[in-house]
Amino acid sequence: MTDEQNHHVEALIKTIFDTHADGVIDCESCDAHLCRLAELVSSGADICTLIPEVEAHLKCCRDCKEEWDALIAIMCAEQAGLLKDSE
Repeated sequence: MTDEQNHHVEALIKTIFDTHADGVIDCESCDAHLCRLAELVSSGADICTLIPEVEAHLKCCRDCKEEWDALIAIMCAEQAGLLKDSE
């Protein structure tokens, strides 16, 4: 294994242990925060400083990460005026 590959493996192992340490939230708790956080982040806030536990959960949960990415895309499109009202 090259030094670079070794570094990536070590980083992955560290992320796994850090993410599953005390203070990590589950999908239900994460979901409770996603909409409000998406509004704040799409307006320029940093998720790391708002609720770091949610950021940690998003790093290890593909389903929540996909929902997060979709919410951010919708919020950004809405703020850019790319979405039309259905009225």
